[in-house]
Amino acid sequence: MGSTFDITFDFWAVLLFFGMLQGFLFVGILLTQRQRNKANYFLATLVLVIALNLFQYLLVHSGSYVRAPYLQHIFTPLSMLIGPCYYVYIKSIASQNFTIKPSLLLHLIPLFVGIVFLTPFYLLNAEDKIVLVQAQLETVRQPLDLGTFVFLSLQIVISFGYVFYALKILWNAKQTVRTESATRKYRWLLKFGYFFMVFWAVDFLALVWYFFQQSIHQEAYYLTMLFCAASINALVVFAFKNYKTFSQIFLGNAAHKYGTSNMEKKDLQKHLTEIVHYMDSEKPYLDSEFSLLTLSDQIQKPKHIISQALNIELGKNFYEFINEYRYNEVKERLTDPQYRNLTIIAIAFDSGFSNKNTFNKVFKKMAGVTPSQYLQQHSN
Repeated sequence: MGSTFDITFDFWAVLLFFGMLQGFLFVGILLTQRQRNKANYFLATLVLVIALNLFQYLLVHSGSYVRAPYLQHIFTPLSMLIGPCYYVYIKSIASQNFTIKPSLLLHLIPLFVGIVFLTPFYLLNAEDKIVLVQAQLETVRQPLDLGTFVFLSLQIVISFGYVFYALKILWNAKQTVRTESATRKYRWLLKFGYFFMVFWAVDFLALVWYFFQQSIHQEAYYLTMLFCAASINALVVFAFKNYKTFSQIFLGNAAHKYGTSNMEKKDLQKHLTEIVHYMDSEKPYLDSEFSLLTLSDQIQKPKHIISQALNIELGKNFYEFINEYRYNEVKERLTDPQYRNLTIIAIAFDSGFSNKNTFNKVFKKMAGVTPSQYLQQHSN
């Protein structure tokens, strides 16, 4: 029995383990945030389902199922919920009037389909489960029986349908918005949705391959593992590197922050129009000492009104808003012959930046290149 209990710990096992661990930690963060709404819970459920799916892969790949045979396939039916979880999450983030109703329980039907399909396996004793899984792992090409083909087909069709309708909600919502922040929000959410569509497209192509080969290839499982792990890693890295953007876009916290405000949307847009007109005509941002208080005094608007208009309508705070003006001013002057006798940093200071590091950071983030690289590209 010695070799039977050996645990495989290779590259794939490490990938699965860290993907699963990141998923569990991320779920904990989403559920313990001070500012939470429905999107937090639905996104946490989606990430948890994917993380448990990785745990299932890890059990098989590492050989740990031998030590815990009753855990084998216990989370497999949850893969039927990836599509429904994504769909409900998108509805919660895209609809301001979204409410939790008993009808949401209908989205659990795919889960019960998966449980019914795997019930014969669940009824096996521990030894028979180990023998069955070992036999499957020892065969590079497993015969594709009708039941497995139907189960995999249902999983893909159901998930494709949910992801498609979720994307349709986002497409329709994107057409109706007029503000920059809302457009940016739906652009990011659509990218997130396209990733899920690609994920299920890969699974569909694998199923077609299985059908024509009349066998299941283990190599295809590695591709699915990679996509699952990559999806969690990408989401976690994005959340930590761009937490404010993630919170506003994927959790809807920008609007929630001002959810108790009585300010109407048309009033916010009017305030924003006046702010932008003043910025364009007077260029107060050229003063490095320019602040929110200064702007409030100059245009006779309370600071909280200015902040609210910038946050909700543009998805930016005051300093992001001002630095974008300064960045555009620098970019324009760098290619203007009138300023050729000045150094880059002198142009930056004349445009309102007061710190070299801040200037370089803002410019690189917005242009994608350093100021000197930008100047070199546009030197002609």
